[in-house]
Amino acid sequence: MSITEKSFGKLPSGEEIFLYTITNKNGAHVSIQTLGAGIQSVFVPDKSGALGDVVLGFDDPKYYTDPDLGYQGLVVGRVANRIRDAKFKIDGKEYKTPNNQGNWTLHSGGRFSFTPWEIESKSEAENSITLKRFSPNGEDGFPGNFTMTVKYTFTEDNTLRLEYGILSDEKTVAAPTNHAYFNLSGKTKGTIENHYLKINAAKFTETDDDQLPTGELGELAGTMMDFAEMHKIGDKIDEPFRAIIDGIGYDNNYCLAKSPRDFTEAAVLYDEESGRQMEVYTDLPGVQLYCGGWLKKDGNPGKKSNGNVTFRRGVALETQFYPDSVNHPAEFPFSYVEPNREFKTVTEFRFSVK
Repeated sequence: MSITEKSFGKLPSGEEIFLYTITNKNGAHVSIQTLGAGIQSVFVPDKSGALGDVVLGFDDPKYYTDPDLGYQGLVVGRVANRIRDAKFKIDGKEYKTPNNQGNWTLHSGGRFSFTPWEIESKSEAENSITLKRFSPNGEDGFPGNFTMTVKYTFTEDNTLRLEYGILSDEKTVAAPTNHAYFNLSGKTKGTIENHYLKINAAKFTETDDDQLPTGELGELAGTMMDFAEMHKIGDKIDEPFRAIIDGIGYDNNYCLAKSPRDFTEAAVLYDEESGRQMEVYTDLPGVQLYCGGWLKKDGNPGKKSNGNVTFRRGVALETQFYPDSVNHPAEFPFSYVEPNREFKTVTEFRFSVK
């Protein structure tokens, strides 16, 4: 096992981005970049033992800072997903966030994802690297001097473990995720519509026409959104449904069937041709299923290892608190970050073949 470092290139601002590659004893390897503490690649074996890159992305860091290219593999904070009306309250005090999507906020405006993080530590003994970002009080409207760390560990059995740690000097909100898009085929062409998916959920968050949560939960059983039994993503992706925007497909939060902070299996993704399988485990209460429906159908850049970042080329399974939980702390399972008390959460992507 080893951890290597190299320059990944420079942003238009001139800031240099570094790439750290963790290789396990089997030769499988994961590359993490300092920009947005992002997952740049994951090479794992198929059923014949051939390594392939199963995460979409780019060969040049400058593309990762374009929000129209989908936050590929980046950590999202302080609060991932949507905030209605670009504002929320804590103990009666209102805070305003960037309205980067009309009159609402997506991914807290993007700053956490589109800036370089520091390397806090790395350990070849643990096959791990930890990155850190400090966010001063008031940045993007959020209260508290706030530090987030993300520790990536790549195990000998091809599990990528993400451990988030958050500290603030005053009461605040945090809802991080990682925005990796997976295509288990490892090929340079083809969509994820033939991937099989199971999500351990019976409910979803109902949304309005802007896909902002209403505060209500809907039943999945019998709908085109139901993945309680594994089936192909493409089977029903274009069927009309109230929570789906026509032509876009899945971009929805699934309420996991578990106690809110239990660490359990959330989803399973499987590609029959390659034999690769990925199990998603988390202690968070939700997972956003997004199939890249807002990405352009052609013309976007990508990687030599697995092709361009285009419409439905990858599937994101973003473990999370429910979207807009900051405005529904009573209705949704949500935890505030209390002053000087570390908040932690863990997600694992477990790769195997069958």
